[in-house]
Amino acid sequence: MALPPLQVSGDVVRLNAHLMPVRPLERELCRLHGIQPREVEAADPDEILRQAAHCDALFVVSAYLPRPVIEGLERCRVISRLGNGTDRIDVEAARDRGILVTNVPYFCVEEMADHVLATLLMLVRQIPETSRAFYAGAYAHARRVGLALPRVRGLTLGLIGFGASARAVAERARPFGLRVIATRRNRSAPTAEAEALGVEMTDLDTVLRQSDILSLHLPLSRDTHHLLDASALDRMKPGAYLINTSRGALVDEEALWERLRDGRLAGAALDVFEEIAIFEENPPAPTHPLVTLGNVVLTPHVSGLSAPAGDDVSRTGVENLVSVLAGYWPPEEHIVNAGVTPRIPLQPYCGGKQALV
Repeated sequence: MALPPLQVSGDVVRLNAHLMPVRPLERELCRLHGIQPREVEAADPDEILRQAAHCDALFVVSAYLPRPVIEGLERCRVISRLGNGTDRIDVEAARDRGILVTNVPYFCVEEMADHVLATLLMLVRQIPETSRAFYAGAYAHARRVGLALPRVRGLTLGLIGFGASARAVAERARPFGLRVIATRRNRSAPTAEAEALGVEMTDLDTVLRQSDILSLHLPLSRDTHHLLDASALDRMKPGAYLINTSRGALVDEEALWERLRDGRLAGAALDVFEEIAIFEENPPAPTHPLVTLGNVVLTPHVSGLSAPAGDDVSRTGVENLVSVLAGYWPPEEHIVNAGVTPRIPLQPYCGGKQALV
């Protein structure tokens, strides 16, 4: 997407301005298009509405925007999510109110795939355990751990979901000699990409039962909430590892903790959480039972982060918002609530070669 420097006007609010500060590129792009967003940090719905009820457009990183907030946005035309997932936004309410919800769908595909492979190797090679042993001077213990490790080549990596990030993981897995199997909601979708990557497409139960390492690559919805509940976790291969860089609520965290504690599963790498509030401005130290385990790698939703990824978010997020304020549709793949009838009619997307005067 490459917009010409359109000059737009209107009241624009940027939420999460303290939690995720405005990047220099984001600020410069807004200036280029003639807007100066009001930077707001607000989590309470009433406070969000006090600040944003009369805005024309809204940037959001991680704030919850439930239906009452959406319905209170009196003239907002677009909610530009500075990121990918939109499970914290009531997308249906926005559609009902004629507000476009846009996102940046592919900004961190490479980063997430790198993170999955990095944590996969950490888990299988027991790097956290042997590192702790080193600092404790327990060198003999580290050697005993090492002698019991499996060889990475020949293990089965299972992917639940087969979108862009899963395909990037599959591409990276090939040089390590991993067998890769995958499942997705649309079982009738074309399989050419999977075949090109040497990925075997199958059903969910097969992926659960055969995977030595299981990685999640799907959005959070009513259908996927606690997809990995106690029953699904019990169908996983004994001694398997779980990696989740998608959404915390895909997994029943208490059930996972129990199976990690009891040794039913060998370990987990979690970058997202349902019960640990990683998006609070000044959160307390986590007290969830998961943090007491030695067979987990826990990171605070950093798998998609890098300097280039941040620039991609700024660039596309600003251009999505500017397109709507200028009276144009953003690219179709950036519109989350497809089929929305906008409050003010929009013309076809104006990016690319078509320059506007």
